[in-house]
Amino acid sequence: MQRRIFVKVYISYLIVIAAVLSPFLVFSLVRGAGFHDNQRIVEVFCAALSGILVVAYLLRNNSINRLSDRLPICLLALFFSLGAVSGVFAYGPRYAFLEWANFLLLFAMSGLIASELAIKGDVLLDQILRLCGIGCAFYILIEIIIYAALIQHGGQPLNAWFVFGFDNYRFFNHVQTISLPLLGLLVCRNNYSKKNILPWLVVSIWWTLLFVSAGRGTFIGLLAGISVSLFCLRREALPWCRVMLRSALIGMAVYFLFYVLIPLALGLQPFGFLFSVIGRTIENPDSSRWPLWVRAWEIMLAHPWLGAGPLHFAHFGRDVQIGAHPHNWVLQIACEWGIPALFCLVSAIAIGFKSLLATRQYLGLADMKNQATLAAWMAIGVAILVDGLVSGLIVMPTSQLWIALYLGCAWGWVVSIRPAAAGLFLTRSIRIFGVIAMLAAIYFLANGLWPEILNLPLYEKQNLQKELYKNPAYRPRIWLGGFF
Repeated sequence: MQRRIFVKVYISYLIVIAAVLSPFLVFSLVRGAGFHDNQRIVEVFCAALSGILVVAYLLRNNSINRLSDRLPICLLALFFSLGAVSGVFAYGPRYAFLEWANFLLLFAMSGLIASELAIKGDVLLDQILRLCGIGCAFYILIEIIIYAALIQHGGQPLNAWFVFGFDNYRFFNHVQTISLPLLGLLVCRNNYSKKNILPWLVVSIWWTLLFVSAGRGTFIGLLAGISVSLFCLRREALPWCRVMLRSALIGMAVYFLFYVLIPLALGLQPFGFLFSVIGRTIENPDSSRWPLWVRAWEIMLAHPWLGAGPLHFAHFGRDVQIGAHPHNWVLQIACEWGIPALFCLVSAIAIGFKSLLATRQYLGLADMKNQATLAAWMAIGVAILVDGLVSGLIVMPTSQLWIALYLGCAWGWVVSIRPAAAGLFLTRSIRIFGVIAMLAAIYFLANGLWPEILNLPLYEKQNLQKELYKNPAYRPRIWLGGFF
């Protein structure tokens, strides 16, 4: 038993380490891979490894801890079943099953984390949060080095240079939507520690980097999450919300000092995108999302029941030349997986939030640590859903890892708080079906990545389609090239 727990703990650590360190892969993991492609390879490795671990568990055990009620699991099973049928009838089944398998294995990854956290409880959660803090602190150190180098070099730097490790600085904002509240939770759960100053510094400067990049989707998502958390939990949410507000104010002060006042003193313009937010919003309020949403709506109307196939907006929306995904998770699922699949997913999400809120009855008013944890889980969930309405955080590799990490932590925490339930017996047929599903997902994942992974520069050059479009650009989805 102890050996099994050790393996699970190691995988939990591996996933959080992969999430925080994937932006630091400055060397190509395969020929021609840049930041986005490297991060996809890391995410796919973690997903495939999760599937292998599920297979190993099912072959060795005939029962599991009860992590959920039957209804949400049935809804998610129906969601993935509809996605599989959609993939069969898609224009490119190989690509459709690539996305389907990736989503399924990410869910399996969350289940592994939830299973481990349900057993280890606060000990593992605190360790995960510390690893998040350490990874973000290391990223901040790199940002400080970049800032010092740009100041010493002189001249007005490009704003995009201030975000390291991502082909598009918006991908960093997707990560911040999940990581910022987690850093705030780290502060709350270390409230009585004498070493709490480091988490405060990290979360405050993490806000500074958000002000530098001025991610409107992340701002709106976090504001919505904090507001919903306050509305639903009221006084119990105040400690965590205060940490978020105070760290935001400190982060704003740091931003004005280092990115506004110092550049002005050197005769330069302020650094970052913050001062252009109002102008950009007035000039382009939907950030060119509207043509993408219109195309997604057209695809949904043409394929209402099964969608065009997972990943297939990248194909049917390629002539829009703005993005390989609709930058809206509702429209993405509706047009690619179908309206019934969207209904199943939304229903499962609603049940998940209901289960999260139901944990209030098991928490005492004096249990400040778990009250703050509940507030953070509520806020992060809302932030992901709201930010996902205007961005692609559910399709980018690093943010996918962070979402899987969040889902697993929140899921396992809920199970650990509720009264212990009897284990769930797995019949032989269920175990065989589970093994087949995981092995099939791993096969579809490998089959969808091959052979493009062998020559990414050629694949991405072809995807630019210079003979068809003026000024084509990379539109990342699976790989940097985007569509197929």
